[in-house]
Amino acid sequence: MNVTLTMRRATPSPRWALTLLAVSLLAACGGGGVDGGSGSGYPSGPVSCSVDNQKAWLRDYMNDQYFWYDKQGTPNEAATSLPAYLNSLLFKPKDRFSNAQNTVLFRQSSVEGTFTGYGVSWAYEDAAQTVLKVRLIEPLSPLAAAGAVRGDTIISIDGLAPAQITAGQLTSVSAAGVARTFVLKDAAGAQRTLSVQSATFPISPVIKAEVLTAGNGKKVGYLMYQEFISTGSAALGAAFDKFRTAGVTDLILDFRYNLGGYTDQARNLASMAGGSAVDGKVFANYSFNAKQTAKNFTEIFNARTAPAVPLASLDKIVVITSFDTASASELVINSLRPFKNVITVGSTTRGKPYGFRTTADICGLVYNAVNVELSNAVGFADYSTGFVPTCPVADDLTRQFGNPAEGRIAAALGYISTGSCPAAARNLDISSAGSAENTAQTATKNRAFDITQQNSGETGLPKLLIN
Repeated sequence: MNVTLTMRRATPSPRWALTLLAVSLLAACGGGGVDGGSGSGYPSGPVSCSVDNQKAWLRDYMNDQYFWYDKQGTPNEAATSLPAYLNSLLFKPKDRFSNAQNTVLFRQSSVEGTFTGYGVSWAYEDAAQTVLKVRLIEPLSPLAAAGAVRGDTIISIDGLAPAQITAGQLTSVSAAGVARTFVLKDAAGAQRTLSVQSATFPISPVIKAEVLTAGNGKKVGYLMYQEFISTGSAALGAAFDKFRTAGVTDLILDFRYNLGGYTDQARNLASMAGGSAVDGKVFANYSFNAKQTAKNFTEIFNARTAPAVPLASLDKIVVITSFDTASASELVINSLRPFKNVITVGSTTRGKPYGFRTTADICGLVYNAVNVELSNAVGFADYSTGFVPTCPVADDLTRQFGNPAEGRIAAALGYISTGSCPAAARNLDISSAGSAENTAQTATKNRAFDITQQNSGETGLPKLLIN
């Protein structure tokens, strides 16, 4: 449906999270807290933490708040855990996202903005799963300090070969001070052994912010942004200040590994990228289930209150995407498209136009059950199969973020310069463009991940590994 412009909300809008997977991602409301559901028609918590009482509470919660409350699955009363019980209630296969998380780990990420581990994200380079490579190193992590970089080949971790690692044989680490040995091979073929200890370190949403030059001489801002988290607001503002000072005319947003985060941070980024073209216009319409329509609201772009002065008038916004581009990062694409020229380069995104409002602590768990759908200014929310790229281009693990020769960055710069996809991209089958990376998801990590995340809500999706 068409949506007209609406007034700003007189009171602060709740803080929503568009997230995909567990511990590393965020979901919350109002002031960084979480919502226990008081006044919503279901109890704020179970009578006790007995399994039966928790299940009864969860059924009440889902019947009241779940977006697909009328299409739930059959409760599995034999389920041995609450996450498994939640999984039985989900509307399959539509809901690939709802999940339960450990409260302590959730709060570490969502409130503190920190993570405990080694700081490496990896994926297979090829569909045959023969070469496991580092795809991202957290800048403030132990492995970054030890010298590991994107593109390193993983020979072994604690003596385990890649096949053993992806089979789940690597023990989990959730505490600081645990020694681990990584054997890596660099791009030149030199092998080295790094002995590092796990640590608790700040998450760095902004991985790289550079000013690049397109073939036609245009100045282009490049932002590698991996997660919409509150503690990244200052770094995000600094990146846009840098771009504005340099006089960039176009912008590349690298969301290839961005699985989501807070919607207020997504709105900040979109407002600074959209500038005057979006100021005061609809950012997103929030639609709840038929029982909760009184909660529906419209949120507008907040150019005047973003962390930095918005960029004045960008010619093009190019977003680098992959199967790991999801939720809040997809929201940015969808919210800007009615107003700006947004091009996507890479492979098809995950497809999640839904959000969570996280519960309070319920016996050591918080629940992220889909309870809202978000559409843009023209009412579009139909991207559950993902956004297909304008220019399909495979991930290039041989080069660093910000390198203009990296495959996807080069294609983005080429499009800014010429207005068309590179010949290689035009001739590349879209399904094959991301086939290697999608097949590699069984080994893909979002941040530092070496323990399988037991997220029953992910059924139908490849498991990401957490640590």
